[in-house]
This record gives sequence, C-alpha cells and structure tokens, in this order.
Amino acid sequence: MALGSQLNATFGSQGAIAILGELASISAAGTTQATATAITTAIAIVTTTPFKGGVRLPVTPAVSASDRLHVANHGANDLYIYPPVGGKLSNNTANVPAMIAQKKCADFVCIDGTNYTAMLGA
Repeated sequence: MALGSQLNATFGSQGAIAILGELASISAAGTTQATATAITTAIAIVTTTPFKGGVRLPVTPAVSASDRLHVANHGANDLYIYPPVGGKLSNNTANVPAMIAQKKCADFVCIDGTNYTAMLGA
C-alpha cells in the first residue's frame, strides 16, 4: 500500500494535510504548466495572480487517492490551475488547466496520484 494510501487509512480525508501541511499563502507564477507555482499545502490561498499566472497541483508521493486540496484565488486576475505533468483535471485532456475566477475557490480531489476531479466555485 502506498504511503499516501496508508495516511488516508489512518487520517481519513485529512491525509493531504498530514503530508503537505495545512495552509499557505502563495503567489501564482508563469504562464505554462512547467513554470506555474507548485502547490505544497492542502489549502492554498493565492494572493497574487499575474495575467495568465498559474499554480500546479502536487503529484504522488505528496498526495494519493482521495486527498482533497482547496485553492482560493484572492488575486487580481483569473488563476490557472494545472494538473501534474501528464495528469488530467476531471478527465479533460492531459495537462489542460482549469481556471478559477477572482474571489472564487475550488476543491480538487486526487483520483490516483496524478489525475484530479475538480469542483469549481460558481
């Protein structure tokens, strides 16, 4: 059983918090998946969002199936959320980002360590 799965079994839906830490304020960066800021906590408050700036969701072993991450856009522009390289968001095409509007948030649930399902705020 993978470490993330063991943590999920022990900590339930709080496994990502146990692995990644609880909360961080970060700034989006880059305009591509490769240059986007990596998310390193289970709750990420993005305070600075340059035009087309983005963040990238973590990959195994930092996360595993059923881990939940929350991302809030407190910046001045829309925020691009990229899956890990080769990953998908809500079974979209690989590496395609989702977008979170200003003053909105989204939850992401890890499906298998690389792919996520997205629950975007209206």
